[in-house]
Amino acid sequence: MKFTLFTLSFLFGTLFATSAAEPGPWVDLFNGKDLSGWIQRGGKALYSVEDHCIVGTTVPDTPNSFLCTEKNYGNFILEVEYKVDPALNCGIQIRSNSLPDYKNGVVHGYQMEIDPSDRGWSGGIYDESRRGWLNDLSRNPAARYAFRQNDWNHYRLEAVGDHIRTWVNGVPAADLIDGMTPSGFIALQVHGIGKRQETLQVRYRNIRIQDLGDQTEYRVKSDPVYSHSGPLVKEGAEFRQLGGGYAFTEGPALGPDKKIYFTDIPNNRIHAYDPSNGAIKVWRESSGGANGLFFTPAGALIACEGTARRLTRTDFSGEVTVLADQFNGKKLNSPNDVVPDGSGGFYFTDPRYGKSDDRELDVEAVYYVDKKGALSQIITDLVRPNGLILSPDDRILYVVDQAGKSIYAYDVPTPGQLEKKRLFAPVGGDGVTIDRLGNLYTTWNKGILVLSPEGKELLHITPPEAPANCVLVGKTLYVTARTGFYAIDWEVEGVR
Repeated sequence: MKFTLFTLSFLFGTLFATSAAEPGPWVDLFNGKDLSGWIQRGGKALYSVEDHCIVGTTVPDTPNSFLCTEKNYGNFILEVEYKVDPALNCGIQIRSNSLPDYKNGVVHGYQMEIDPSDRGWSGGIYDESRRGWLNDLSRNPAARYAFRQNDWNHYRLEAVGDHIRTWVNGVPAADLIDGMTPSGFIALQVHGIGKRQETLQVRYRNIRIQDLGDQTEYRVKSDPVYSHSGPLVKEGAEFRQLGGGYAFTEGPALGPDKKIYFTDIPNNRIHAYDPSNGAIKVWRESSGGANGLFFTPAGALIACEGTARRLTRTDFSGEVTVLADQFNGKKLNSPNDVVPDGSGGFYFTDPRYGKSDDRELDVEAVYYVDKKGALSQIITDLVRPNGLILSPDDRILYVVDQAGKSIYAYDVPTPGQLEKKRLFAPVGGDGVTIDRLGNLYTTWNKGILVLSPEGKELLHITPPEAPANCVLVGKTLYVTARTGFYAIDWEVEGVR
């Protein structure tokens, strides 16, 4: 292994909230047997008790339904576990009210969102039937990916004075200062589904509260921000080969099962590597010549199927949906790399390598698919866009112009809208990834080049084979390199 290393000083880590001594005793809001202490408002969804859980079941043609506590609460800490159908949006109301002089008694107030969609805003704060979103999670990827599809999730919410904060499975999510409503009931929502006839359910259990009364000064203790100074590569680390014998590997991505998925383009396969035991198995045959991969917070796989010339979504059940395969009636070139944003949309590149006899589009562009499926062409002035990635807060989109030997940065003021194009670094590349500090990694000149958020070269490291792509997961850098799949221990953490 050979590399050139710059010493880097930086602040390292994310604030993880851990409670000090709790300020009050826990009280169960649900006795596990019946709905004593609760009252239903709004729609006609069905609420029942099964296996010590409150089960909410959808009913067609009825508005949002709410199972509300009979008692109001002002300052409190609330914890609850839930498991939701992947097709059902729900939420937990706090400091909510139903008043005859406000929209004829409609339930309104703060809601801790339950969002199992690709957008992944579970834990965000929505103002039900009043002002809409107050604190979404579009700039908080750690929280968006904390949600577990088809599994139990744990929520913690603190409402103290005008400060409301949420955690999803221990990961800090929303942080809101808002004093509009100081008290109200707590409610378990079942969202309306319109005329849909399928039966969807959400389950709630272990619902408990600490009523803080008039206390307005309590704050959860947080771990400190750690200061780290030193190299990017772990001392003494060497590349280790995890797998070999492939034709051309690409597209490494972290899956919801903690496995690392990667493609073997010529062999038309997607493989899955399990870090817990080192096993690599074929996950999918006939992949459409899949290249770049990315998983959404909902656990769906977004794949650039280069040979099939389309962008697809595969959900947890294996159902494949085509997100894009043409623009203005013309077939896409060969989708190469993809990254989802924090609002349920996706950016992808569409270059053309090799023969062009069947090419229908005269530009190699970057596209955006919004959460409703609308496709727009957002960059058309690059020579051959290849890898792309968003900054950790989703505010900057980086695009590698492989043929133009340049990396460009664009500000993202709103999803799918780009402005202030600028040269980030005068180097080309293929695949890219990013770490928590905003350092960009690109495969270039038979190695991996690490660039600071300002575009300064920090490190150039050479794997055993010329790399095509890489992804940083925790403190392990996984690399797809021609016929092999490699890893090396790192000192800086990935975004996930």
